[in-house]
Amino acid sequence: MWTLLIAGVLAATAVALIIGMRGRKMSVAKLASMSEGSLTVTGANPRPEQGDANNEAYLTISGTIMGPGIAPTEVYGTFARTLTRPWPQIGQNFAVRYDPRKVESSWVLIDGVEPDGFTPADERA
Repeated sequence: MWTLLIAGVLAATAVALIIGMRGRKMSVAKLASMSEGSLTVTGANPRPEQGDANNEAYLTISGTIMGPGIAPTEVYGTFARTLTRPWPQIGQNFAVRYDPRKVESSWVLIDGVEPDGFTPADERA
């Protein structure tokens, strides 16, 4: 009896976590409150020949983030990227936003396309 109850609670928790993680996008307010810096690419997976049905493929990228309020920080991440966009190369720099308290897990790659409604900090009145 207790085994079924515990299994049910664990299953419900797992489902709730999975649903909560799906489609998660960063709000414009959260993005605007983050610090601005740059990522120098130190590694990227090769560009695949073909993407999925949406012409997207996974991009795994590593690099060093430098910016105000932090020491140079090594990071990596995996993103879905449209194959019509240029693929990152080693040594290339990208704009990023990050939370200075947790750079390794909070950084967001901003490579020429800002989210709808976003205004960079230096352009806000």
